[in-house]
Amino acid sequence: MKNLNLDHKIIWPVLVLLLFVLTPIAVNPSATENVVGATLDFITSNFGWLYLLFPFAILVFFIWLVFGRLGRIKLGDPDDKPEFSTFSWFAMIFTTGIGAEIMYESVMEPFYFFNEPPFGIEPGSLSAAEWAIPYSFFHWGILAWAIYALPSIPIAYALYVRKIPQLKLSVVCRPVLGKHSDGVVGRIIDIITMIGLIGVVGTSIGLVAPMVARFIGELFNIPVTFGLLVIVIALWVIIFGTSVYVGLNKGIKRLSNFNIIIVIVITAIVFMIGPSIFMLDNSIQALGTMFNDFFRMGLNLDAIRNEGFPQAWTVFYWAWWIGYASLIGLFTARVSKGRTIRQLILTQCLVGPVGTWIFFSVYGNYGLNLELSNLVPVNSIMVNEGETDAVVAVMNTLPLSAIIIALLIVVYIVFSATTFDAASFILASIASNKLDHTGQPARIHRLSWALILGVVGIFIMYIGGLEAVQLSSVIVGVPMILVFALVTMSFIKSVKEDFGEDKSHRKRIADQEDDMFVEKGRNINN
Repeated sequence: MKNLNLDHKIIWPVLVLLLFVLTPIAVNPSATENVVGATLDFITSNFGWLYLLFPFAILVFFIWLVFGRLGRIKLGDPDDKPEFSTFSWFAMIFTTGIGAEIMYESVMEPFYFFNEPPFGIEPGSLSAAEWAIPYSFFHWGILAWAIYALPSIPIAYALYVRKIPQLKLSVVCRPVLGKHSDGVVGRIIDIITMIGLIGVVGTSIGLVAPMVARFIGELFNIPVTFGLLVIVIALWVIIFGTSVYVGLNKGIKRLSNFNIIIVIVITAIVFMIGPSIFMLDNSIQALGTMFNDFFRMGLNLDAIRNEGFPQAWTVFYWAWWIGYASLIGLFTARVSKGRTIRQLILTQCLVGPVGTWIFFSVYGNYGLNLELSNLVPVNSIMVNEGETDAVVAVMNTLPLSAIIIALLIVVYIVFSATTFDAASFILASIASNKLDHTGQPARIHRLSWALILGVVGIFIMYIGGLEAVQLSSVIVGVPMILVFALVTMSFIKSVKEDFGEDKSHRKRIADQEDDMFVEKGRNINN
């Protein structure tokens, strides 16, 4: 156990708190849900302005970095080469960042806004349909990925420039916190981070497992039972447990590469056999609407009408991304050695959004066209029978739907596995005193967190308290805004110390061409 470098001052409080949170949900899930729901309503109503301003502040900070000389700082030594090929790097960042939810939400989310449109628009009207895709683009777009990108830069800087052999937010805050980063304050930061990660990832398991089980039931004509849900989660544990155990190069990287290829194939098929012109036309129109009303959508709190749309959706989404950001930031930092700060920002804030927009352009517009053309009552099925049944109804309209559904089962499982094994990797890293010479925590430690995530997922499915746990995971993200602000201040302080006005330090800034798409004379792991 000593060789595992376990940080018992973090591990045991996390496990105790996890038990403390889950026990009341198991005893009285409805009461817990009411309390957490009321708390969430209070936060979104009174602090919605903070959530909406936060991602815009991040954009201003990123503009300063990207267009300044600090954007050329290499995350590593001047002669360090990227650890992963550009394709694998993109694949790992993207698949971990969006997870399997994108395959589900890209079909259903436009219908949420079709039924509950903003700005006082009549639900179910053509005007509501015109806002369905733009708001989906917005909530999964630039601001969302900016939230993801914020913690990744300070963490990568601490890991590869300052050579700190730990992957935890408390260590990143050391320039501001000083010795307190190793004391109670630092441990509180890491414990909050881990509880938040377990909450959002455990919730994701509970959200995606029913969809996978529903697809399996449709494909093999079997009922969706709790036993089938357990089998699905057990399969995830085996896949991402194995992936975590073998490490980044042989595990997560290969899963990500495989999944991206499968997704490209399925998406291309749906685009070619679907209403391609409608998909293109409405997507271009949606982009125009989103960019034209970008600030209106991003800063709308509906103070006059008070219909609650921004609180229910935009504020909720930003809170959700903040809850996930520590995972994405920590993982992205770990796989970004040899890249520059500018490359890291542009990849997450441009490549990430474009990838999600493709999903909504194809799958969202495909389902919306079925509804508007009166081919399939997708909206009615969603309202009366459930969202999973609506997704199945949409997929059953495709030629060779059985093959498409079989491929989607693989995609859902592997997408989730990629996110979950990244979470296991990060949880083990935070709960370790130090990483090994390859920058990874002990294998058995990683595997243990994979098993814990699986158990939490099964527990959530069993007690039926999914919504309460989901809301709890969002609330845990509230103090993360303060943590991320502290992390950012620590990064700025570190950069000023390392790359200040002293010209002797400036030579450490990478002089190579800053082009993420050019790989010249490099020997990297493909």
